[in-house]
Amino acid sequence: MSRAVARIAAILLLATAPLAAATAAQADPVDDSAYGTPLVAVSGAGVNWHPTTGLSTLKTQSGLTQVDFADVMTSANHPMRTCDSTEAAGLPIKPAATVSWCWDSGDASTTTWIPQSLTTSGDADDDGTWGAYKAIISGWNYCNAGECGANLRNNDARVAFIDYTNPAAPKYRWVYLVAPTDGTTNPNVTSYSNNTFGPAKAHMGGMAWYGDKLYVSATGANSTGIRVFSMSEILRVNDPSSAIGKTSSGYAAYGYQYVMPEVGFYSYASGTCTMSTDTGVPCFASISLDRSTSPDSLTAVEYFSDPALHGRVYRYNLGGANFLLSANASGYTPAAQAYRTRVGNMQGVLSWNGTWYVSHSWADERGELWALNTSTGRSHTCTNPYSSQYECWGFHPESLTYDYATGLVWSLTEWTKNQCATETATPLNCGRTIFAFPRTALP
Repeated sequence: MSRAVARIAAILLLATAPLAAATAAQADPVDDSAYGTPLVAVSGAGVNWHPTTGLSTLKTQSGLTQVDFADVMTSANHPMRTCDSTEAAGLPIKPAATVSWCWDSGDASTTTWIPQSLTTSGDADDDGTWGAYKAIISGWNYCNAGECGANLRNNDARVAFIDYTNPAAPKYRWVYLVAPTDGTTNPNVTSYSNNTFGPAKAHMGGMAWYGDKLYVSATGANSTGIRVFSMSEILRVNDPSSAIGKTSSGYAAYGYQYVMPEVGFYSYASGTCTMSTDTGVPCFASISLDRSTSPDSLTAVEYFSDPALHGRVYRYNLGGANFLLSANASGYTPAAQAYRTRVGNMQGVLSWNGTWYVSHSWADERGELWALNTSTGRSHTCTNPYSSQYECWGFHPESLTYDYATGLVWSLTEWTKNQCATETATPLNCGRTIFAFPRTALP
């Protein structure tokens, strides 16, 4: 059977299988060798900054207590696990992981919350720590309506603050992301003037920790591209109820003890982004930090489930006040670079010394990791049971981040063990992991 026929047959088989939470966001083009096509320059896409006001007044309300980063870290209550053999089977073949960890049993198996991104204190500060802590931050989103039905909490966002100071025994604490008022009915609200908050809606497909700022990618098909939070603005709520925002007892966050209130966001200067065309306003699916440029920069990538659409990558210069993007007096930041790739299903982006690395996902096979610049494209090749020599990456991979202090690239995988075993035509051995390998092992 030819490779193309085999791939088509696999797609037909997959179409009869139950859809996983992530299956709808996957597609299988026939020829993935085209992903090695060099980058082509395209028009940029600028963003506008919207600072949040009223946070200082919100913090004085009864029921809210401002806490330090260290308070969250010392309260870490979820030990990470050594991955079992099934989970470890989903790690990359090449480059091989030199470090890997798995979540506690509840977070490893839930399909309501979905892991999407990582960033580290190696992004945040040159010495690789934040205060006394070596830390990893992981972004998760509450599933959307297409994945698990309509719910008021669709696309809510939370972050795992992982204490990695002792790399032999990491542990984490959940923190909920919140925004002024409700974050949904009026996405342009930038004031806490009514002294309450709602969930900050975000896909969390990418994160970048720069100075005290935490940048996260927002949801698609709207005007908000990146939400911004601060490690200097973390609040403890007093009400453990399942409500969100101001309550008769004080403040609640669906039972979570800590919240990070949004300090501002970046909107797309050209309006609402689209995920139906690769020539319109891009929706940032993932972001990451690049410290190899001068000034440091934030990179972004767009994702399409349709293999006929080819994602673009963008760069935005940092260097503004308070660890924000460099902007003019009106808060506008143009794209410093923009390129077209031939890669579909891009889940993560990383840039270093002029080379862009993008992770690509399949629904039913290993992913791929491509290195691209304006003159060439390459990927590791390996022998595996699937249809392409390029499928050496992890199963259901997500974002990429580079820890500049340790020289390690970190990534993570998305599907649970049960999804891997039941929601593809051929059962897979994989699960949710975070993992790292030396940057020098990139393609």
